[in-house]
This record gives sequence, C-alpha cells and structure tokens, in this order.
Amino acid sequence: MKKIYNLSIKVLAEYCLLNFGITKAQLTVMGTGNYNVGAVSDNGVVSMHTSAGAIYKWSAAGGLVQIGALTNGYPAAGRTVVSNDGTKIASSTTNSATGFNEIATYDVATSTWTNRGGLVPTGWDGSVSSTWGMNANGTILVGLGWLTAATAHAVKWDAAGGVVDLGSIVSGRSSRANAVNTDGTVIVGWQDETTGTRSGARWVNGVESFITDSGGNNLGEAGAVSADGNTIIGSALPNPYVWNTTSGVTYITHPNSSVFFRGGATGISADGTTVVGFFRAFSAPPMSGEGFIWTAANGRVNLNDYATSLGIATNGVTMGLPLAISQDGKKIAGTGLNASGQIVGFYLDLTQYLSVKDHVKDNNDIGIYPNPVTDILYFKGVEKIDKVEIYNMVGQKVKSFNSVDHQIDVSSLLSGDYLLQYSVKGGKQQNYKFIKR
Repeated sequence: MKKIYNLSIKVLAEYCLLNFGITKAQLTVMGTGNYNVGAVSDNGVVSMHTSAGAIYKWSAAGGLVQIGALTNGYPAAGRTVVSNDGTKIASSTTNSATGFNEIATYDVATSTWTNRGGLVPTGWDGSVSSTWGMNANGTILVGLGWLTAATAHAVKWDAAGGVVDLGSIVSGRSSRANAVNTDGTVIVGWQDETTGTRSGARWVNGVESFITDSGGNNLGEAGAVSADGNTIIGSALPNPYVWNTTSGVTYITHPNSSVFFRGGATGISADGTTVVGFFRAFSAPPMSGEGFIWTAANGRVNLNDYATSLGIATNGVTMGLPLAISQDGKKIAGTGLNASGQIVGFYLDLTQYLSVKDHVKDNNDIGIYPNPVTDILYFKGVEKIDKVEIYNMVGQKVKSFNSVDHQIDVSSLLSGDYLLQYSVKGGKQQNYKFIKR
C-alpha cells in the first residue's frame, strides 16, 4: 500500500512540475504567532486578529500589516473577515466615544475604520457587538449584539438598515450569526435551546429555524454557508457536517472519530463543493490536530497529504487548523505548527493546480478530448496505447485500462478532477489532467 501511495504522489507531483512548467510551489508562513484567521479572498488577501486585539491583513505582495487594534484592554471577540475582492475588511474595534468594542468596517483604499454600533449604546465586558461574518462583496455584516449582561442576539448590518436584531426563537435565550450568503437572504449561526444546548440555526429572509437532520434532530452550530445559501457546514459530535436543502446532511468522518477525537468544518467554497476543517483530540490545543479538505467526490483528505500530492512543499508546517477557504476554493489559510513546534499562520494557494486545462505536449496534434468529459474520452495523435491509469487528485488510482484503442469510457467516474497517465510501447509516459462532468 505504501508503494502505491508513494507512486501516486510521485505521479501527481511530476504532473504538476513538468506539464505546467512551473517550479515547485511552497506553503507560505504569514507570521509566527497565534493568528486567528477569519477569511481569505479570491485574490489572496487574508484577514486575521490576535486574542490581544491586534488586527491584520496579509497578502503575498504586502506581507503582514497591522491595520487596527482594540484599545480598551478587553480581549478580541468574533472574527476578522475580508470581502472577496480584498477591498473591505470587517472586525470588532473600540469606539473611542464609548470605550466599548463593536462591529466595524475598514476601507483598504483609505485605511479608515468606521464603527457600526450595536443593539444597545453600552455593553458588558467591554463589548456592545462583535463581527463574525461578511458577504462576498462586503455590503452585509453579521454577528452578535448584546442586549443584557446575560443575553445576546444574532445581528445583521448593512448601510441602509444599520444593526438589526435577528432575534431568538427560544424565549430568553441567546443566538449568534456566523455567516451570510452572497445576497444576504440566508444567514447561519447558532441558537441556544431551553436546555442551554447550542444548536445550528439559519435565518431565511429573516425567519429563523433550527437546522435538522432527516429525523428532525437539531444539528450543531453552523459556521459557514455557500453563495446561494443552499449548503451549510457546521460541527456536530464528533463529526463535522455538510447540510444541503436538497440532499440533507452528510457527515465528514475520521477513522478515530469519538467523543475523545472530534472535528469541525470551518470554511466552504462559494459553490458548496469544497470544505475545510479539522479533527483533534478533545481538549487538545486548537492547532495541534489534523486539517482536512473535503469534497463529495473524494471525501476527507488530510490537508498536508493533499498539498504533498499536488507537489507543494509544506516546509515542515503541519496545517492543523485551516480556518478559511476562498470563494473560488483555491486559497486556504489557517493556523498550524512549524517544524520547531511554533504556532504559525499559513497560506496555501492551489490556483495553479486546480485550473482546468486541456493540456497537450509541444505537438498540438497529441492530446485528449473533450475536456471536460461526460462519457467517452478520446486520444488524438497516438496509435494503440499499452496502458492507461487514472488517478484522483488525492493520488489514488481509480481506474486502469490495457490495450486501449483511441478511446476509453469514463462515465462511471464521479464528477471531479483527475490525472490520466498513459504509455505507448517504446515511448514515454504522458500525463494529462481532465475534469469529469
């Protein structure tokens, strides 16, 4: 099994290196320290803060730049998030007039913060409200707003309505909004039950309900939502879940899953097909676990193994806590440990590996078509082929053919990206990436 795995890794790495004509890519360490990553944009801007309240943005061109800080001495709450074009950032900052921390927005072009308030003028434990999510274009924020010292509600902010109370469907209990879809019609988060249990909730056009499985049982806290609002991710015990309005709930599992080894889903791509998250021992440090990437086609894959299979050098960093994935599903950021055991913020860019290309060699008369393919994949410019092997993007061989004559049937493959390797008698192996519809 180990030989097969190593061979598969080698095949994928050689494909990335030779057929795309690039040097070996590397994972990027954004900084050493415990950075709470909140989001990453399609153009590679990462937003984050520290527990002490320093607020940062990072990009490959500009590096790590502090853009704000809490000034009232209280620890940071919520998340620091960024719009999909990287021009707007939202977090919680201190209102100098009241001394309380509250939802705020940052304009990257002008380097200015604007406080957005809360449900009450003054709050508790240094906070009136906190930012937890933002839609793709940065026009809608969601989070938490305090009502009393013991009760808070999910809130939504936009320029037209200001901070609006989304309410609670359980009288006297708290709720919080963690994420919002592109047009603002679907908001997800948590709702406290009468027992105090925190369960997943969604607000559709302002109407709240619990997120349930097929048996009507409440699922755990929801953390993110797809662009159309139809797919939601969250945490259950012990497995993360992917919930869809049509197909219901799918659990992301791990061989060691138990009450002592739990997982959570932390980010989802805009189309709802790619999810990142983690598994770790109960009560272990957050960055000490196993990060994962999940798709319906390939299931859960250890994030470090996935990066290695693509030929990406991880530079000794264990990506234990991926916290965000971009809308296009090609950038991942989070917290991990370097080879010396130090906590680091990491950034992983998969763009050059996930681009769908109908690759051919220097001779344009040699190749495969159509790409993407539904049923039959044809070969052009070659005679009878001795052997064809197809690997998924995790490096697992999923199909093989002997003595192929110009075409193969790939209709049985699940939708997704694949690597095809074929050899002609007396000739070299050829590698092509294709996508199965």
